[in-house]
Amino acid sequence: MRPLALATLLSRVGNGLLMTVSVLYFTRIVGLSIAEVGLGLTIAGLFGLLSAVPLGHLADRRGPRGLFVVLGSSVAVLSLLYLLVDTFWQFLVVAIVVTVLDRGAGAVRSALIAAVTQGSVGRVAARAYLRAVTNIGIMAGAAIGALALHFDTRTAYQLMFVVDSILTCASAFIILAIPRVAPQPKSADGPVWIALRDRGYLTVSALNAAMSIHYAVLDIAIPLWVVEHTEAPRWTVALLLIINTIVVALFQVRSSRGIQDPASAARATRTAGWLLLASMVLFAGASGGGAVVAVSLLAVGAFVQVIGELLQSSGSFLLGFDLASDQAQGQYQGVWGTSMSISTMVAPTVLALLPLGLGVPGWIILGVWFAGIGVLFVPVVRWASARKAAQLEGSR
Repeated sequence: MRPLALATLLSRVGNGLLMTVSVLYFTRIVGLSIAEVGLGLTIAGLFGLLSAVPLGHLADRRGPRGLFVVLGSSVAVLSLLYLLVDTFWQFLVVAIVVTVLDRGAGAVRSALIAAVTQGSVGRVAARAYLRAVTNIGIMAGAAIGALALHFDTRTAYQLMFVVDSILTCASAFIILAIPRVAPQPKSADGPVWIALRDRGYLTVSALNAAMSIHYAVLDIAIPLWVVEHTEAPRWTVALLLIINTIVVALFQVRSSRGIQDPASAARATRTAGWLLLASMVLFAGASGGGAVVAVSLLAVGAFVQVIGELLQSSGSFLLGFDLASDQAQGQYQGVWGTSMSISTMVAPTVLALLPLGLGVPGWIILGVWFAGIGVLFVPVVRWASARKAAQLEGSR
């Protein structure tokens, strides 16, 4: 876990840097429009959906450690091509290549975690620990990226891209400190793409993606809601992000300790759905009072939401690993990662149509959506677990 944690920290510091400066660099320095940047990233994201499953399958056949080093170092080097971009088409090509490799590296990383940890509980604890490290890294990277925003020069922005490349490359090679993971033996018969034929796993992945829309609420819906629909001061947006980041960093590992099997993961997700409903109601209520009331309701809502986020993410960690075949973890993690990527792509539209488009009723509809999905998790996970048990019994 130490090499994985250090690699995660370094790469997420780099992510935090680019999250802070990349859009401003491409618009203010390169001269692209906001629409061009958004369109380019959307197209790149669509191409990225195609890479996770095949590269995850390759990790099963060749071993995840070496493949992750290759993909991670390639992303580090190729991301420097952004510094040579001065037209939309150049930006689009670089974004597609980097996104395809990066999404594949995510699936391979998950397969590596599955290979070096033991049992469902160990894998959940590992993912929870690494998610806490992720939040710390992104927060640190954003703080460093703020320096580039302060100077607001081409050199300052480009330096952030170089630092990100160095950190990403270092994080890839740190993985070599992990003992080599043997490839999974190839089955002599049967279909190759077993994850894409596993209806139980695909259904749970889809439900998890539908629930995971809540991750975008603080990033997309809350800033506009606070500024345009409440009396809360603008700094409230930063306060809510700080609450989320600190709680995840401090309590993600602890929140995962009671989740030991698919049934407990499903129950945790059901509870998360009710908490997310409560938080959406609190966010909606912030539009109906003065500044003090608005800030109070928003802060409590953010706290309730992050508790739901902790439970949902911990349940997701276990289900993504436990319902998968151990002989094809890379392929299955590719499916899980692809579903999360789809959720990330769909979330802005859902939030624009519901809370930002309909106001208070939209927040309520969104909350009911989360609660309903959470309730569905219990019977669907029970069915998927029974399918997996029957498949294991039939293969003996």
